[in-house]
This record gives sequence, C-alpha cells and structure tokens, in this order.
Amino acid sequence: MSEKTEVKFGSKWTNDHVFPTYEEAIERLTKLNTIWTNDKQDHMQTKIRHRANGKFLVKYRKDPTFVKETKKNGRNNRKNKGNTKKGKVDTGTSV
Repeated sequence: MSEKTEVKFGSKWTNDHVFPTYEEAIERLTKLNTIWTNDKQDHMQTKIRHRANGKFLVKYRKDPTFVKETKKNGRNNRKNKGNTKKGKVDTGTSV
C-alpha cells in the first residue's frame, strides 16, 4: 500500500490567448493544430482553461515525453562561487 510513484513534471504551459466564449477558444485550438501539422511540429499539446471571470484561456506546450532534459552542472549555485572581492584592495594610492 505504501508504494511510491515518481511523478515527472513536464515543461510549463504557455498562454496563447483569452476568449470570451468557448466556441472561439475551440476555433483557436483547431487553427493551432492545423498550423502545427503544416509546419510538421508534432507532439504539441493544447488545453482550454475556464477562468473565474467567465473567459476561456487557450494554453499550449510541447509534449513532455519528447522534450530533452538539460542537466544543470551546479556551477551557478551560490555556495560554489568563491569570494570575488577577496584581495582586491588598492593600497598604493595612500599619501
């Protein structure tokens, strides 16, 4: 019963456009899908979100199973950076 499943999150969704009606949002989805098939951009996902203000938001992203992951090398971590101000005192200008 205590089996742990690893959840793999995909890339973030990109907001496309907000429409006042659901029918207009469906039209935009079909238009995006035809554009992607003509450009041979496979593996794209789309969805429609119903907003609290009554409007509909169209979102899209590349399918996470086909996105290559880039590994971070850890060099940008703050603890890995040395003190860059160490030893840079200008003592030759004293009178």
